[in-house]
Amino acid sequence: MCLSTVYRNTIDPAAILMKNVMTIECRDGKVIVTDLMERQLEIPGTLDRADLVNGYVIVREAE
Repeated sequence: MCLSTVYRNTIDPAAILMKNVMTIECRDGKVIVTDLMERQLEIPGTLDRADLVNGYVIVREAE
């Protein structure tokens, strides 16, 4: 199972939005992430990069 950490704009511990993310959806100008406990977070913005081998995702927040 590949779980990822989602970051806001850059890989930085202070920019972590959610850990143990299992699904990512892009819909209506938002990135919707769901973690292993099925908690969801909607982030206004776009998916910038997903590196599933290294377990990280970067979301570029809308300004």
